[in-house]
Amino acid sequence: MSVKRTGAPGFVDVLLSTKGGGGSLDRLGDLVKWYRFEKVIGHLRDEAGPGRPGYPVLVLFKALLVQSLYGLSDRELEEALDDRLSFRRFVGLSLEDAYRTTRC
Repeated sequence: MSVKRTGAPGFVDVLLSTKGGGGSLDRLGDLVKWYRFEKVIGHLRDEAGPGRPGYPVLVLFKALLVQSLYGLSDRELEEALDDRLSFRRFVGLSLEDAYRTTRC
């Protein structure tokens, strides 16, 4: 499975960015050395497998962290990532990145 490219900030992302504003997720993002987590969990995704491209493991890990911190269900997490810029910025998604799963 290939991996989607995410997190490349677009023009609007830069305009709307409030990084440094002191939000709790911004502070957490600055404190943690995320590359260490990526080293540990990076092997969990098979990038050569068939199917649509998936999200990078670190994006999924950060999304689960947001879900746990804010007590969100799976559906609420998905809606929050579509709605809250601070969540998108923390997870590593730009405004152009769609975070929707396919539903039946």
